[in-house]
Amino acid sequence: MKKILLTLLIIFMISCAGSYQQASHTSNQVYVGMSVKEFKEITGRKAKLEALEYGYTVYKMFDYDAWSGSKTDVKFFYFDSNGKLYKVDGGEFRQKRYQIEVINN
Repeated sequence: MKKILLTLLIIFMISCAGSYQQASHTSNQVYVGMSVKEFKEITGRKAKLEALEYGYTVYKMFDYDAWSGSKTDVKFFYFDSNGKLYKVDGGEFRQKRYQIEVINN
């Protein structure tokens, strides 16, 4: 009986985000100047590529509520063209917008 209860308890803890790594926890482990490879080793597949532009790369990671599963927070991780982390924030990432004017002669 004890083995069954222990097994059920382990399954319950794993299924209820007991092992989920939050973005806020990850942001405490990263440091400015770390490489993308080191970052991916820490985050695994949880960080999603948000933007890949000339000169920078941005990854996004969410925090989830353990009970409801809803998104509670977001973190953005910015890497320069050398693949080094230079900024972490929870702000809203917006890509640069370019306006092109077409002139017909």
